[in-house]
Amino acid sequence: MNPKTQNKNKPVKVKNKIIALTIIILAITLGTVGILVERIATARIENRLGQHALDIAHAVAEIEEIRQNVGKPDGHLIIQPIADGIRKKTEAEFIVVIDMNRIRYSHSVPDRIGKTFVGGDEGPALQGKEYTSKAVGTLGPSLRALVPLYNDDGLQVGAVAVGIMMTEVNALKGDLRAWILFAVFLGLFIGVLGSNYLAENIKEAIFGMEPHEIAAMFNEREALLEAIKEGILAVDYNGRITVINSEARRILGIKKNIQGKKVTDVIPNSRLVEVIKSGVAEYDQEQRIKNARILTNRVPVKLKNDVIGAIASIRDMTEVKVMAEELTGVKKYVEALRVQNHEFSNKLHTIAGLIQLGEYDKAVDDICKYTTTQQNMISFITRRIKDPSIAGLILSKSGRCKELGIEFTLDQHCYLGPLKEIDSNSLVVIMGNLLENAIDAVDGSRSLKKVFLIIKDSPTELFISVGDTGPGVSESIVSNIYEKGFTTKGNGNRGYGLHLVKSAVESYNGQVVYKSDGAQLTVFEIKIPKEMGSLEED
Repeated sequence: MNPKTQNKNKPVKVKNKIIALTIIILAITLGTVGILVERIATARIENRLGQHALDIAHAVAEIEEIRQNVGKPDGHLIIQPIADGIRKKTEAEFIVVIDMNRIRYSHSVPDRIGKTFVGGDEGPALQGKEYTSKAVGTLGPSLRALVPLYNDDGLQVGAVAVGIMMTEVNALKGDLRAWILFAVFLGLFIGVLGSNYLAENIKEAIFGMEPHEIAAMFNEREALLEAIKEGILAVDYNGRITVINSEARRILGIKKNIQGKKVTDVIPNSRLVEVIKSGVAEYDQEQRIKNARILTNRVPVKLKNDVIGAIASIRDMTEVKVMAEELTGVKKYVEALRVQNHEFSNKLHTIAGLIQLGEYDKAVDDICKYTTTQQNMISFITRRIKDPSIAGLILSKSGRCKELGIEFTLDQHCYLGPLKEIDSNSLVVIMGNLLENAIDAVDGSRSLKKVFLIIKDSPTELFISVGDTGPGVSESIVSNIYEKGFTTKGNGNRGYGLHLVKSAVESYNGQVVYKSDGAQLTVFEIKIPKEMGSLEED
């Protein structure tokens, strides 16, 4: 509930809270600074040095040569140079490696190698525990970190002890205490001067909201980002990533923390920077980012008419692929099988009738003609088209054309090699929609009904041309044919074909060109540069 709407029991305003809290904190700080400096500074310096020693011990315990040579008679010959080299590069006074019998394999004083470890605090480390302690060794009082040491089979073979002399620890404590005292007094002085200014301006900075409202809104935002099915990626005005939810990480295959990094360094072709510059939203754009194919919406974020960032919503192309398969994939293959079955049944009935009539020569002649035609078509396609999905698509469309009385012409120089840079599913979407549109355009026409297909595959470019002798597209609607949902075929689930074609082609930095000579020939040409497709995946 907004506090401004409450008439009774109004909470204290955040401005008054800040001023009062600042005064209380200053008073408490001035009264207790001596105790805090003595205890907190001492604890922090010891914890920091202890953690530093523990980190060194962990690093030493992970070295393969040390793990393999502990317990061996001449193991110190390998372990001592490694441990001593690390000691000289760190702040450690000594690095001692011991086996389960407490025998040293390294020491800052080489004469003590091979002797029993001194200090009495190594027992828990030999039982698999890691910790820091204070003890008196051969070099004097020290702050120690002890870590168990395991071999490759997971069996403990000893421990690593890293020590820092207490004289050095005490010197660091004194220096840190002096700096803390100076910082406390300086901070108190600045705090008094700034508290009033902070109280005056903080309310405006948080858009008139109270702290509990901000916390609730933040929690709701986090829950919302994780609950929605779409991936969300947001950047600030400088193109640095501010928000990315788990779904976006999953789709894009991102595991490490990327918040604060420039989006152009992580996702070079995200186009969020372009949206920030133009201030214009982009909707339903198919795109390939790294190894993921996505459908994305990119919207600028504005504050008082100024663009301050951009947000992209990301959806996996799985759902779109399902729709594409509905339009051009699985159902068409099933339909092709139905056509082949229907045609084959008719041929069998004809041949059976000729045999019953005793026209054996005619029956044999029909069988030869039919099998030769089919075999020639299949042999040509399998020889020239190396991708099974595309070959199956062409066969299904040619069969459908034959059933509808349409002359289907596949250019004799057609060739498509194995697909590497271009996804097979995307090519099925492109060719399937163009061929289906061509068949629809000539089906029912009283004039000559022809559909043409040309495929040329070169090392740098894939060229596809689909033509038909249908009525073509009216000049008044040519500019609208790629719009999502635009159709001239009536209502229903239509108007997606050419939109999917254009989106798929442009995701590979390709081009779609429409050509028509009026009423004789309509052609769609596709050009996809292969090298650009490869670059986008990197």
